[in-house]
Amino acid sequence: MNILIAEDEFISRNLLQKVLEMMGHEVLVAEDGLLAWELFQKNDVKIIVTDWIMPRMNGLELCKKIRSAGKENYTYIIVLTAMDQKDDLVQVFNSGADDYISKPFDHEELKARIKTGERVIQLEEEHKRINDILIESRNKLKIVFDSMHEKIISLDEKLNIVSANKTCLESIEYNFSNIIGKSFFDDENGFNILSYNKEIKLLVMKVFNSGKPQSHLDKSADKHGKIRYEQVNILPIKNDAGKIFQTVIVAKDITEDRRKTEKIETLNKEIKATSEQIRAKNERLEQALKELKNTQAQILQSEKMASIGQLAAGVAHEINNPTGFVSSNLKTLMDYQNDLNQLIKEYRKLTTNLKDSISDNNLSPAISEQIEKIATLETEVDIDFVQEDIQDLIQDCCEGTERIKKIVIDLKDFAHPGEDKLQVADINNGMESTLNVVSNELKYKATVTKDFGMLPGVKCYPQQLNQVFMNILVNAVQAIEKQGEINIKTRHVNGYVEIAISDTGSGISEENLNKIFDPFFTTKDVGKGTGLGMNIAYNIIKKHNGTIDVESTVGEGTTFMIRIPAE
Repeated sequence: MNILIAEDEFISRNLLQKVLEMMGHEVLVAEDGLLAWELFQKNDVKIIVTDWIMPRMNGLELCKKIRSAGKENYTYIIVLTAMDQKDDLVQVFNSGADDYISKPFDHEELKARIKTGERVIQLEEEHKRINDILIESRNKLKIVFDSMHEKIISLDEKLNIVSANKTCLESIEYNFSNIIGKSFFDDENGFNILSYNKEIKLLVMKVFNSGKPQSHLDKSADKHGKIRYEQVNILPIKNDAGKIFQTVIVAKDITEDRRKTEKIETLNKEIKATSEQIRAKNERLEQALKELKNTQAQILQSEKMASIGQLAAGVAHEINNPTGFVSSNLKTLMDYQNDLNQLIKEYRKLTTNLKDSISDNNLSPAISEQIEKIATLETEVDIDFVQEDIQDLIQDCCEGTERIKKIVIDLKDFAHPGEDKLQVADINNGMESTLNVVSNELKYKATVTKDFGMLPGVKCYPQQLNQVFMNILVNAVQAIEKQGEINIKTRHVNGYVEIAISDTGSGISEENLNKIFDPFFTTKDVGKGTGLGMNIAYNIIKKHNGTIDVESTVGEGTTFMIRIPAE
């Protein structure tokens, strides 16, 4: 560290130099104040030890000139003096000196005073370093502060302006010196420099009181009358003790963002409305497509049923013709058989009488032989059995023809081509007709149990209901793997005719139970089912203002419950 000694006495000057150099310092020496001043100006001197009384310029004058020199680094000054009165010391300190040593000086005291000066210089240099850092940080912060597009202004507890950034100053057309220290709010009504809504004052006070940040959306018109939006955030600033001593108002112009947001919101609403329209149209199209498919399926089924009806009518006609003459011939044959039986009866009476005559020897041998031959032949052919069996056979044939007639009638009743009209019908009769038509499907795999109740007439389309019964019965028998049961129960309950059809088949899984009435849904193998049967059944029952429900347990069976309003 450079130390300057200003001392006119040679011995004292040399002694000071020797002590300071022993302490490790670099020492500059001046014989008077003027020379000391010149050395001070040319060198970086940290500490000056100067005598008070010197030629050309005394020590106090040197102190004053040093303090007025305006050097960047601080210089610590110690004055040597033999004057130790109070007034003398006051002059020393008033001249700008930092310390003094009484003459003659003590070596240890000098060292202690120099070390004190070193500490002061070190503290001063540290302070300067920190201050430089702070200034640099402040300058950097100010650059960032001023480069921000948001308006930033800080207020103290008295609501006076402490600082403001460039954006803020430009917006109000003021410079920093015009507003610093002035009140942010013009009056008690809350009017402020930034022309914000008067609610801002209440929010600022709220931040000071609560310590919690506050936000506000400010809406105003600019000088051109255009609406502007600013997002205003008010933030607390706390000291080390946690006390709020300032608030910062940060305002961001969000007009364009707001307009974009509003435009996006408008577009979103339009898109949403359009999407809703498209969705509604799609739903209508899907519904129309579904109805079209259902209609096509029903038309296909109706045409199929009409074809079946026409075929049934043709088959019935073809069957009725031979059945009619077979039935007529059987009736005639029965009449003939009755006549023959009567004739045989008379023949047998005759042979009996003739046998009685043989014993009286009234007949010729030839007649007697013929009578014996007839008796033998009657025994061989068992004429009594033949007469009785022929009667039974003819009766069975007659019953067969009646059965054929009934099947033909049921077939015609099941599907009348062009006769599917709304009419009052007996549900039990319709079920009987359907059972007769599908009997060939049922008889090999299922035992059918019927429990028919007394039913009122139902206003309906009989052939369509028969189609529903047929679909359910065919599905029931197909669900039975080897041998099972089908139970049919009808009842009149609370104004509805109920038809329950149960089977002991494989059942329907829970995941498929809600799908069985959907069009084209089938669990059968490809080519074995169209998936239209139960959908058509559902639509037919719905057409009759009725309901059709299903309950099923896998491995146990299925029950369909149909309810149709009674007439």
